[in-house]
Amino acid sequence: MKNPALAPRVVHFGVCEFNSQTGDLRRHGLKIKLQPQALKVLSLLLERPGEIRTREELQRRLWPANTLRDFERCLNKSVHVLREALGDSATNPRYIETAIGVGYRFISISEEPKRPVLGRRNGRRIDCLAVLPLSSEPADPELEFLARRIVERLIDNISRLSGIRVLAYSTVQHCRGADLDPRTTGEKLFVRAVVTGEIVQHNDELVLHVELIDVSSGTQLWGALFKKPYSDIAECPERIADRISHQLRRILAPDMGGRRKHQQERAARQASELRSEFAAGATYHSIGLRQR
Repeated sequence: MKNPALAPRVVHFGVCEFNSQTGDLRRHGLKIKLQPQALKVLSLLLERPGEIRTREELQRRLWPANTLRDFERCLNKSVHVLREALGDSATNPRYIETAIGVGYRFISISEEPKRPVLGRRNGRRIDCLAVLPLSSEPADPELEFLARRIVERLIDNISRLSGIRVLAYSTVQHCRGADLDPRTTGEKLFVRAVVTGEIVQHNDELVLHVELIDVSSGTQLWGALFKKPYSDIAECPERIADRISHQLRRILAPDMGGRRKHQQERAARQASELRSEFAAGATYHSIGLRQR
């Protein structure tokens, strides 16, 4: 009988898995070759997910005294290599987060893959989603180029919404095809919802259908059909992406409109008060001049 203590400890996160005993890192089931020091950094961060590991601790554990002079450069390079291998981003991290001036932490995860849970449209908020590449049938290089620009713009826009994590394009670019199952793909990516759709050219028009799908239930949370002249979208595909983002924002961040309105009203009140103070000051100055 095997000793449970000797069983390999495999940590699953997103589409990746890491075996801390063998040092094997896999993404989508494929083994990724990394420098030993980068794997040691990953292993140390995964020891206590969610906790910040200071640069001093990393140096003490991974770079013993007198073994390396340029520690800062090597640590930064190791983290950069890790993020590239995981499809992660320093500006919009899903796995490795920088604590500026302190160190790094691995964003808290579950060690066993779990099916994401998402309430109904008026239930729990969507806090993690993926924008999948738009399908185009038949495959056309020009359409694929436009579709990529639209998806990248959507990801950029959604990444600016507070409290919502969106997977980087490099993470989802392999998830393409008209026969792709959004729920299965979403479960593999460990997100609560996916944005998916297709782009089709019909004569001189481009037809774009986009929908937001709940990964847990498979229900459509939002959907829209856009029709525009091909020349309009080809000239600036980001314009149609901004329209889609505006509609998605109502579902993903419904309270943002209220906050923006409150901020605008407050700014208007402050401007009105400043004008009143300026007018009062000008009147007082004018009276003073007349009394001289």
